[in-house]
Amino acid sequence: MKLTRYKLGEILNVTRGASLSGEFYATEGEYIRLTCGNFDYQNNCFKENKSKDNLYYVGDFRSEFLMEEGDIITPLTEQAIGLLGSTAIIPESGKYIQSQDVAKIVCKEDLLDKNFAFYLISSALVKQQLSAAAQQTKIRHTSPDKIKDCTVWIPELSEQKRIGKLLRSIDSKIELNRQINQNLPILDRSSTEAGVRCAA
Repeated sequence: MKLTRYKLGEILNVTRGASLSGEFYATEGEYIRLTCGNFDYQNNCFKENKSKDNLYYVGDFRSEFLMEEGDIITPLTEQAIGLLGSTAIIPESGKYIQSQDVAKIVCKEDLLDKNFAFYLISSALVKQQLSAAAQQTKIRHTSPDKIKDCTVWIPELSEQKRIGKLLRSIDSKIELNRQINQNLPILDRSSTEAGVRCAA
């Protein structure tokens, strides 16, 4: 398999989200602001942020910051060790606002497959480069330019699509198994309660 060397900025674009004023944070509303809490960095997937109650945003914002289903995001702030380089996919259109701590990844489709990009950004190769270049403060930060400056080696587009599709299929099966495992205690409790009712 032939691999070609690129800087990420040659094959994708990275945009920073909106600066959202805290005076418009709310406990309910139509739009939810994305935060670093939306990254399940251990499983490299999207999660609903349940750690805060002021996640809604009721102020004005530009339409370009309203996310679409399938958009790829990555954090710009490391609020937990290992967070930089994580990726997540937006599950629903018209609901989430891209905030300034979250970057959106847009592939140059003639060079980079979207599924492949999801795993490329979260690969050890890219994560190590982001970690090395992160600003050394109490909470470390990266930037769109630092992400675009990472060096990668990738196969041709047809091979990317094959690999990306395979990895997404494996992830879907893992997620299904995780959901089954999470529901087992509920199913077990329901079976026990049903058994008690039958015995009565």
